[in-house]
Amino acid sequence: MYEFKINIDEQAHDAFVKTSPYANLLQSSAWAKVKDNWGHVIVGVYEDGKLVASALVLIKTLPLGLTMLYTPRGAIMDYLNRPLVHFFMENLKKYGKTKKALFLKMDPTIHYRDFHVGEDQVINGEAEKKIQTLISCGAKWQGLTMAMDETIQPRFQANVYKEDFDEESFTKKTRQMLRTARNKGVKVRLGGKEFIPEFAQIMEKTSERKHIALRQKEYFEKLLNAYPEDAFIMLAELNLKELFEATKKRYDDNETALAKLKENQVKKRHNLEELRTSLIREVNELEEKMNQFGDTVVIAGTLSIVFGKTSEILYAGMDESYKRYMPAYLTWFETIKECFNRGAETSNMGGLEGTLNDGLLQFKNNFLPTIEEFAGEFDLPINKLLFSMSEYFYKLRKKKH
Repeated sequence: MYEFKINIDEQAHDAFVKTSPYANLLQSSAWAKVKDNWGHVIVGVYEDGKLVASALVLIKTLPLGLTMLYTPRGAIMDYLNRPLVHFFMENLKKYGKTKKALFLKMDPTIHYRDFHVGEDQVINGEAEKKIQTLISCGAKWQGLTMAMDETIQPRFQANVYKEDFDEESFTKKTRQMLRTARNKGVKVRLGGKEFIPEFAQIMEKTSERKHIALRQKEYFEKLLNAYPEDAFIMLAELNLKELFEATKKRYDDNETALAKLKENQVKKRHNLEELRTSLIREVNELEEKMNQFGDTVVIAGTLSIVFGKTSEILYAGMDESYKRYMPAYLTWFETIKECFNRGAETSNMGGLEGTLNDGLLQFKNNFLPTIEEFAGEFDLPINKLLFSMSEYFYKLRKKKH
């Protein structure tokens, strides 16, 4: 016998989510603290006193006293258990009516396809059954969209699994990039809230470079406050003074080698003179940066959260002027490693375009991720008349954009 309950205990909800194959950070109770511009509630279904389905539901206020409900990457339940799904959906509709909701949107972590780049893309055996179960229980499926901006959460993501994460298994190019970063003196530091000002500056540079609006310092503070034990920041730092001194020594050694050359060593002289030009340029650049930033400078960073056996690299940025030091490779590598050190078995590198031909995948594929394609969004109409109208105007607005 199923029983629907409102205001499920947060700890009970989190414990249930963490052990589910559908576990996701966005279904953690603390996510409501991050999305504090929405209302929220945790609802669930008990069977014989045991929690068998649960969902963090965000509530957005709309004009005329109406609302919409959204359960990000939820709900958490067995989607092959049709009686359970039907019971939960019916009670979600009843709850939605008390909030004057037009509809409830959901995008559960139903894996439609999982594959590595270059592998055959085979539909997961149970995906179609789960989709049909939701449809049969009244949900409207929005289909297999391809563009990231067509859904609230990406339908494709690059997720690194612990068993696949081995530096020796990386391509020759990736290993070379990691060596370059290490040899050029890039150091990665692990920290928390004390790193937020420097991380925010890196994200600001990234925002300017990409000409897109990214999150501000206050949002990063909100994330680390909501997950005080599980959120962390990785910063890549360059010691400009040490690098300047090492480069200056290389220049002096090169000058000594040039002075010792014989007249007939034409080819070697040419090579050393080319190196001299390169070293002079680098010495001058480093000296200029030291005058501007001091002895050390932060050049890349990531912000991540571990939740149960999952983890999310939510934000990452880099100072493009230090790109040749390859800091992003080492920062992401150390970030993923830290996620696994904290007990995660997966490290999500974030969303991808469904075409899989964008620059995001080119970089992320260095770390051998599994490409996970989800079933996408489902809308559960609550006020059917107004939902149809709102859906029409929503699609009209998207066409204009």
